[in-house]
Amino acid sequence: MIHLVLVASTLALLPQDEEKTLADRLTFYANGRIRAESTFDQLNGKDRHRGRVRLRVGSRYEIMEGLLAEARLSTSSDGNDANSPYWDFGDGSDGFQGSDVVVDRFYVEYLGIESLDVRVGKFSHVYQSPPIYGEFVWDADVGPAGASAVWDLVDGDGTHFDLRGAGYVVQENGGDDDPNMLGVQGNLGTKLGESTSLHAASAVSFWGNLGDGDFTNSNQGNTTSGGNIDEDFTVWESFVSATHEGGFLDRQVAFVQYLNNLDTGSDDQGIAGGIELGTQDPGAVSFFVVGYDFDANAVFSPVAQDDTPIAGTGTGDGMKGVLGGVRYVVNDRLSFRLWALTSDADESEDPWRLRLDLDFKVK
Repeated sequence: MIHLVLVASTLALLPQDEEKTLADRLTFYANGRIRAESTFDQLNGKDRHRGRVRLRVGSRYEIMEGLLAEARLSTSSDGNDANSPYWDFGDGSDGFQGSDVVVDRFYVEYLGIESLDVRVGKFSHVYQSPPIYGEFVWDADVGPAGASAVWDLVDGDGTHFDLRGAGYVVQENGGDDDPNMLGVQGNLGTKLGESTSLHAASAVSFWGNLGDGDFTNSNQGNTTSGGNIDEDFTVWESFVSATHEGGFLDRQVAFVQYLNNLDTGSDDQGIAGGIELGTQDPGAVSFFVVGYDFDANAVFSPVAQDDTPIAGTGTGDGMKGVLGGVRYVVNDRLSFRLWALTSDADESEDPWRLRLDLDFKVK
């Protein structure tokens, strides 16, 4: 009852805007990807070739000034992997069935206080990620459920600083405390002259009560012999990036990322870095390359990347590799990306993957 009173009081304090039509309040968007993918030298010694598709359709609705709601539908993979919304060509018992569709975003957003953005529900992860490829720690497809807040402390004169906090429910547990994630990130951005900008970020994510919920890892890595994750994780992640506008191919971007699991006792660490040359403006071509080297528990694998040939990143004694490719932006609605990815997890085979992505947007 107290919570309902607090919510009602907060809504009453929101400014009441002029009457708007439904068309003014409601917007739609959609995006999709068609992917051709081949994986060579898999751990079973065989090659794999497949086609994949991803489609997302969403809408945003202004409930009142300062209060928004968003919902999104997405295709889902066989088994509804949180890291993979892709439907493989041939999925289904006879290969001719349609894809499952899930609600992967559903939240309200409160913007009624200056410089503060609060979200409650199911939404995209709130941390800032490194440029070029930022999914080693948090896959961009993961949609956690819980609450988040972004507080802009400084915004102006070429300098920006914000704090981001989040609390997510990992798995609902009726018999004990819910496995959860509590985290905070700070971001500092500044400019060096007219053409160069720097961004530094540092975050700590505490994964707790994992054993209480008998939490089963849905991806590779981080598991005990029974397939469960029963120890806490405290992952400290930081990165520094630099962007220069002008010069060779009109733009250069570079980043370095460092990870450290403060809870495993083995001081599992990871490092990644990369460069990108070229802009993503319409008609432009850009080139990128990223290298990485992670100990097995440097990441919490159920939310980590699943792009490399060995999914989950946190597997075996760790994993290292390289990814890189070329991107061509046709216009603000259509782009192509051809990229290759390698994985070395101290196995008998070192698999590598080749991908061609066609991305489109409907605004």
